[in-house]
Amino acid sequence: MAFRVVMIENEVSMKLKLNNLVLDKEGQEIWIPLSDISVVVIDNLRISITTRMLSMFADKGIGVIVCNMEHLPIGYYSAYDSHSRASKVIKSQISYLREDYDCLWSNIIKSKIKNQYKVLEKLNKSKDVIEAMKDYESSVELGDLGNREAHAAKIYFNELMGSSFSRGNDDLLINSGLDYGYAIVRSYLARMCVSYGLNTSIGIHHRSEYNRFNLVDDIFEPFRPIVDLYVYELLSDEEYFKPEHRHKLVNILNHKIKYKNKEMYISNALEEYVFNVASIITGNFKKLTFPDVNDYRGDKDGV
Repeated sequence: MAFRVVMIENEVSMKLKLNNLVLDKEGQEIWIPLSDISVVVIDNLRISITTRMLSMFADKGIGVIVCNMEHLPIGYYSAYDSHSRASKVIKSQISYLREDYDCLWSNIIKSKIKNQYKVLEKLNKSKDVIEAMKDYESSVELGDLGNREAHAAKIYFNELMGSSFSRGNDDLLINSGLDYGYAIVRSYLARMCVSYGLNTSIGIHHRSEYNRFNLVDDIFEPFRPIVDLYVYELLSDEEYFKPEHRHKLVNILNHKIKYKNKEMYISNALEEYVFNVASIITGNFKKLTFPDVNDYRGDKDGV
């Protein structure tokens, strides 16, 4: 299974040789087997990439993230589909009952809120806020018609980051870290969805006609608090968003988590999770297993 996230910041030439990605900087070559690569992050606006390379990446199921001048992910490229029974899975997505989607969404939101207040518990934050979030979790309706997700998110981020915090403020260092971490995990989820034949534009709750990744944004929700916790611990005492922070956030896919009673890398947990989602939609499973912040082990290797 592909496991490497390749981050390219220096100005290098990229080429393909014998099923390897070859990075050439001033005559020094680095060879990386394509079979090892899950995602390539390009964080240098002077790097060129060929259509042949993009075609090969798609064929191998390799996602590509492109960053802007502020070094934040701005675009994602992936294979259109790479599953032998993609049309069958898509038919299941289309025919899946609205009531079942609403039930699935309610469980996703309950899991997200639960992981959010567990983050606050781990950081010894306000018990009153934690209790309020538990009330929000217990009162989530079918399809979250009462929008408990938004209410919980407001008090969660205010308690975690301060009452002046706003997710829309691009000048806040924490937001840069959250955007970067979210983009890394989101792109990996998109890659996994394609691998299992899911059409990422057909969402559970998100239904925007302009969003190619509605489904990804839906199923990502329970994993967001894990990124929140890591970003908080990584950046809360920092003044600038440095290259070393970006390197560590890219590596979040190699952090450890206990999922389905097995310790594994987050990348493996994401694949198991997407397989679980696909199996539910196609009628093979009944229950979706969610990640638990308390089972997040972090970066045991210190990389």
